[in-house]
Amino acid sequence: MSIKVGVTSLGCAKNLVDSEVILGYLRDGGLRVCDDLGDAQVIIVNTCAFLAEAEEEAGETIRQLLEHKERGAIERVVVAGCMPARRGAGCARKFPGVDRFIHPGEIPNVAGIVRVLVNGGDGKGPAPAEERPEGWFLYDHLSPRVRLTPPHYAYLKVSEGCSNRCSYCLIPGIKGPLRSRECESVVEEARSLAEEGVKEINLISQDTTAYGVDLFGESNLAELLKKLAGIEGLVWIRLLYGHPAHYADDVLSLIAREEKVCAYVDFPLQHVSERLLASMNRRMTKKQVGETLRKIRKIIPGVTVRTTFIVGYPGETEGDFQELLDFVEEARFEHLGAFMYSREKGTAAARLPGQVSHKVKRERFHRLMTLQQGIVRKMNEAMVGKSVKVLVDEKLDAGQFSLRGRTEGDAPEVDGTVYIRGNCARTGECVAVRITGVDDYDLVGEVLDV
Repeated sequence: MSIKVGVTSLGCAKNLVDSEVILGYLRDGGLRVCDDLGDAQVIIVNTCAFLAEAEEEAGETIRQLLEHKERGAIERVVVAGCMPARRGAGCARKFPGVDRFIHPGEIPNVAGIVRVLVNGGDGKGPAPAEERPEGWFLYDHLSPRVRLTPPHYAYLKVSEGCSNRCSYCLIPGIKGPLRSRECESVVEEARSLAEEGVKEINLISQDTTAYGVDLFGESNLAELLKKLAGIEGLVWIRLLYGHPAHYADDVLSLIAREEKVCAYVDFPLQHVSERLLASMNRRMTKKQVGETLRKIRKIIPGVTVRTTFIVGYPGETEGDFQELLDFVEEARFEHLGAFMYSREKGTAAARLPGQVSHKVKRERFHRLMTLQQGIVRKMNEAMVGKSVKVLVDEKLDAGQFSLRGRTEGDAPEVDGTVYIRGNCARTGECVAVRITGVDDYDLVGEVLDV
C-alpha cells in the first residue's frame, strides 16, 4: 500500500513553489499525495523563517501536528524549508518530537526520506546545517511539480537565493547566494504551464530583477521576458519581488511595449530617509528613488506600482517617519504594504543602537496604512465608470456578485479584487467589466456585453 503524505505550506509564493516541487518528488517517488491532510500518515510542513512572526506561525503549526501525532492521528511529522536552514540543530532541540528536518538542499531526496521513516528507520542522519548538502537545490523544468494554485495562474521561480545583503534580511544566509536558472529552462516550464491551461504567470525570486547576473555578468531579464511573451496561450506575465536599484531601462521598455507583460512594477523601497537607506544597504539615495519612480511612470503609461516599507527600523525618528508619510502622500502608490521591523539575530541591523519599541512601531504602521487606505480609495473612486479587462479567478455561489477577478494591476493574493455582477464567464477567462462602485481596496463592476 502506498505511503500517504500531505504537505502544508507556510510563507510566501516562493515557499509555495518549493512545496509544489516537494509534492512532485513525493508523487514521482511512488507515494500517495493527500489533498486532505486528515488522510495522511506523514505530514510535511514547509516553513518560513524570514521574520519572528513567521517562525512563530511555523512553531505553532509544528506543535499542533505533534499533538496529532501523540494522539495517533498521524505517524510522522517532517519539517522542511527555511526553519531547518536557519536554525540547524536548534530545531531538533526545540521540537524533539519531529521525526526529520529537511534542509532545502535535500528536496530531491524527500520521497526516500519519508519512505525510510515510515518503514522503521529514524531517517534523521546528521542534524540539519551541521552537514549541509553539497550545493544548493535549484529546481528546473525537469523537476516534478504538483501545483497548488488555481488552474489558470501559476508562480514560476526564475532564481534562488540573494546576494544583496540588506542589513535587516536573513535570506542570503537561509537561501544562499543568487543562483539563476537557465533561460531556456524557464521558458520551457512556462510553455508547459501554458499547455496545461495557465493564463497568468507570475515570475518570482528573492530579487527577480537580478535574474541572470550570476550567469551573464548582468541581468538577462529583458531577454527572458521577450521569449516568454512569445508563448501561445499566456495572457499575462507579471514581475514580482524586484529590487528598485535593479530595474533596467530595457526591462521597463519591454514592459511598456509587450502586451502580455503586465504594466505592473513591484518596487519595494523599504524607506526614503537617506540615513536609513544607507544603514539598510539598499544602494539607493532618496533622490535616486524619486528619479526611478518618475522614470517608471514615464516609460510605462498607466503602470501600477506596488511598494513596501519597513516602519520602526533601528534609529528611525519621528522626523524620518514623517518624511516617509510625506513621500507616500506625494507618490500615490497604487499598492503599498508595510512591515514592522523585526529584529532578527544574525543580521547587521540587529546589532544597531536605537531599537524602536513595539508600541511605536505598531502606531507608525497604522498611521502609514491609514494614509494609504485613503489614497487607494480615491484612486478606486476615479475608476468608477471606466471599463477594464478582468481575469476571472472564481465563480461565487451566493450573494449579490457572481464572479471575482483581478485587473492587470492586481497580483494574486496580495492586491485588490474586482467583484462582478453578470454570470457569463468561466474561471480563467478574461471579461470586459464596467466599474460601478468601490469597497475600500476592491472594485465592484458588471460584465459588459461584447
